[in-house]
Amino acid sequence: MSRISSLVFDRNEQLKRATIITPLGTIKVEWMDLHGDRSWFTSGNLNAKKLASPVIERIERMVSRL
Repeated sequence: MSRISSLVFDRNEQLKRATIITPLGTIKVEWMDLHGDRSWFTSGNLNAKKLASPVIERIERMVSRL
């Protein structure tokens, strides 16, 4: 089971970083504004990234409701 370890927001209350713990390792996620579009980038083991993907989507849904 993957879980959210931390969420960090910038001074404008935009999602900036997240740490997700999976059974296969820790994934660091960073959101950036690229030409007006918010995109996320991850670092960590490829198999752990696959496990973290649904959690990243859940984070984005939670934040979009705020």
